[in-house]
Amino acid sequence: MNNSVEPDKRKQIRIGLNSSSQGISMIALIIVAAFEIMMLGYSVLNVELYGPYLLRYRLFYASLLVVALAYIGLNVFVKRDIERRYMLLEIANPVCAVFFFGWALTVTYFDSQVTGVVDPSVFMTFSMVVPLGFSLIPSVYAVIVLLADAIMLYLIISVKGIDASLINSIVFFVFQFVLGIGFLMLKKKLSERIVQEEDNARIDVITGLPNRRVYEEDLKRIREAPLPDDLYYVTMDINGLKDINDNYGHETGDKLIVGAAQCIEKGFRDWGKQYRIGGDEFVILLSAKREKVDELIRAVEKNTEEWSKDNGVTLQISCGLAGSSEYPGYGITELARTADEMMYEDKSRYYRTIGRDRRGYRLKTADAEVSEN
Repeated sequence: MNNSVEPDKRKQIRIGLNSSSQGISMIALIIVAAFEIMMLGYSVLNVELYGPYLLRYRLFYASLLVVALAYIGLNVFVKRDIERRYMLLEIANPVCAVFFFGWALTVTYFDSQVTGVVDPSVFMTFSMVVPLGFSLIPSVYAVIVLLADAIMLYLIISVKGIDASLINSIVFFVFQFVLGIGFLMLKKKLSERIVQEEDNARIDVITGLPNRRVYEEDLKRIREAPLPDDLYYVTMDINGLKDINDNYGHETGDKLIVGAAQCIEKGFRDWGKQYRIGGDEFVILLSAKREKVDELIRAVEKNTEEWSKDNGVTLQISCGLAGSSEYPGYGITELARTADEMMYEDKSRYYRTIGRDRRGYRLKTADAEVSEN
């Protein structure tokens, strides 16, 4: 089990962007669907107005209605499990954006054939719906909207020539481009901030290791699947931390905790995921053979010796471990309990050796039982 299995931050930003955009996407597409239903009804009530183009325009309205309803349905489907299904929106969003611009350009073109006048109002309306209704990467939106605007400008020039309406259209296109890009960038920045805050909430502020929240989430995932044959649960705890806090202050105690985290992280580098789950308690989850686990633990012990020499404070760690191959039939909860028991046995041996219990009280005999947490 390696830290590299953490969800990619870019993926989380895109998931957050799609998730936060779903509400406004639904509203925008519901409005579009309602408007197309109204236009279909209008074509029924005013058949004479459409003349020989009746079927063509009904097809226009119906096609946009189908796309809007399909996208609404897709949003409902993805919302149930956006972590796994967000890629559907990553594909659907640019496809629908292209369709909307293409639809607006086509309608504008055929309107000009009927009336002899280019009225870009439909195109302009849908130009604003696209960044509102679809969560797009700003660069993708820029390419789509520039191509659509270029086609629209060509249509205006070819039908009307260069006049005041062209200037007004160019002004609108500039504002549309800037506002659309700005809106999408704002949504992206907000999503990045949310993901960053979520990351900060998952990191222990003292050691920089994943905190208990991440630990509980990972244990939940492990419980939901068959336990790997080579999974090891390793738990570590600092010896004598209370003595250090009482005699030298909590600042020195925090220094020990940070030092322990550094030694553990260095020792298990590329071989597990390390957590600080509270106080001076650390857990490592990894997939390896027992020989490798023992080697990594010895590396941590060596690291603590070097750290103690460099910092002038003694850092000693008690350790317990339990592997799925050593305890067949155990789940992750049983492995954790077994590793904790072994760690407390190791801690008891340490305190018997120094003749004190963990609170600093002198023991009556070297073999006396020590009350542990």
